[in-house]
Amino acid sequence: MQILATLVALSGAVLVTSLWKQLLKLVLTVAVLIFCFGLYNIAAVVTR
Repeated sequence: MQILATLVALSGAVLVTSLWKQLLKLVLTVAVLIFCFGLYNIAAVVTR
């Protein structure tokens, strides 16, 4: 029973870690897109 509980906890930890990594990649991608969009807007205002 103890082994089963340990396996469940371990698989849960692995799942959370993989989801966390995907979430981090998504957040980074969105941040880069917003940053580039902001730079583009600044450039558009400056060149006007």
